[in-house]
Amino acid sequence: MKTRCKKINLRLFAFIILIFSTLFINADVLYASESVDSTLIKKVSRSYTNKFCNSIGFGLSKESSMNFSLRENNQVFNKRKDFKNINKEDLAEEIAIGVIEKCGYPIKLTGEKGIMEFKDYYLSKDQESSE
Repeated sequence: MKTRCKKINLRLFAFIILIFSTLFINADVLYASESVDSTLIKKVSRSYTNKFCNSIGFGLSKESSMNFSLRENNQVFNKRKDFKNINKEDLAEEIAIGVIEKCGYPIKLTGEKGIMEFKDYYLSKDQESSE
């Protein structure tokens, strides 16, 4: 009787451990994929912002700088499989914030209104370049 009770307790304990480990492993995978996506967005945004603001600094127009930066970033990051699945809205938001903070004054965009305007402009140009 004692051995049977021990077997039942052991199986119950193993079942409980299995359930808890499954729950925690799935949560870690979700957090890991989210952080990879946000890390890639930050990396692409930083690269784009630097290219765009340097182009503006060299005297290129806003449109020329946009086209150059998009083309260069697409060439650099297109090889990464994650890049094709990146959230374009989040990327555009991050890029707009970076550009307005770093070189918004020369392109006459500032504040929240400037961020929204640049975000819309970026998304439209990105759509054009992907067609």
